[in-house]
Amino acid sequence: MNIFVTGTDTDVGKTIVSAWICYQTGASYWKPIQTGSDSDSKVIKQLSPQTQIINEAYKLKAPLSPYDAASIEKIDIDITKITNNILSQTLIEGTGGILVPIAKNFRMIDLAEKFNTKTLIVARSKLGFLNHIFLTVEVLQNRNIPIIGIILNGETDDSLIRTIEHFSGIKVLQILSHSENIKQMIRKVVVPNVIKEIF
Repeated sequence: MNIFVTGTDTDVGKTIVSAWICYQTGASYWKPIQTGSDSDSKVIKQLSPQTQIINEAYKLKAPLSPYDAASIEKIDIDITKITNNILSQTLIEGTGGILVPIAKNFRMIDLAEKFNTKTLIVARSKLGFLNHIFLTVEVLQNRNIPIIGIILNGETDDSLIRTIEHFSGIKVLQILSHSENIKQMIRKVVVPNVIKEIF
């Protein structure tokens, strides 16, 4: 079984969450499409050196959606180059949110569906994050894509946790602190059993 990590937005901490899970479970890591000058695979390797990294299918220069970044470079993204991979015990990190376009008539949610994975939603605690969470949950549920749970990056209060769980029907599995040293957090904070059981 594999897990597809998606965010409620870009820059919400998907890579940190991915490193945390890979470090503690031994799962392999794959970022199918990398956009921009950053390398999430390198971040994983720095934070979790023992993790097996699967090379990206596409590395695109512009920090945009894969569809737009590929258009700038006049590249036609071949979905089969991504979806023909046979994966096992792999954490797959999406690019941006679940509806980000990859190619004509193909988005991140289609990729998650093709791989027949369970999804993990990552959100950053900030103004507007409730709406982003509920939209992401609803879109996934409309496609009957299973959701393991929600990971929050940044402190929040118990009343907001209750609100998230009540209106989404999805459990908040963990709250990760912004203030904590990332390397220490990855080693110290225990990954929930519901995730460990998959790997």
